[in-house]
Amino acid sequence: MGRLCVPQSLYAWPFFVDVGGEIYDPETNAWIEMPSGMGEGWPARQAGTKLSVVVDGELYGLDPSSSTESGKIKVYDQGEDAWKVVIGKVPICYASDSESPYLLAGFHGKLHVIAKDVNHDIVVLRADLRNNLDSSASTTALSENSSHEIPESTVESDGVWKVVAGCDFGQAELVSCQVIDI
Repeated sequence: MGRLCVPQSLYAWPFFVDVGGEIYDPETNAWIEMPSGMGEGWPARQAGTKLSVVVDGELYGLDPSSSTESGKIKVYDQGEDAWKVVIGKVPICYASDSESPYLLAGFHGKLHVIAKDVNHDIVVLRADLRNNLDSSASTTALSENSSHEIPESTVESDGVWKVVAGCDFGQAELVSCQVIDI
């Protein structure tokens, strides 16, 4: 809605607490307190890091699971001031030795997860949110022509995810991803 949302966390080892956040409105040049459900429920990847992206006007967040091979994609429902799960399983291979094993991006109006696969290559996964929300639509599993492998146990049976790109970046770490319209 043309505003900058800044979620906040309080981290004092060994504790990590969501403390809401602030929203900047450039039209009024003012900061307001973030709605409590938005700030307190904002999915946190790790202490102080909240991985989220806006796609087609919807705010999505990656909520990592306690499992080492999955997570959930949540969308913020402004009307109910709550985060709702839209994808119950994200096929990510969590590498405990990696500072940032995955990223989110909004690219060409679609939600993408950038992660490392089982071979430690970087892969770009595209979510088919439309098919996930409409169970009558036909879906496909991960791209059959891709040489990048996501463990079969992490691929949803309804085929929400598709590998759209991959590359061997060697020992490179995932740091950030920006989509630039020029």
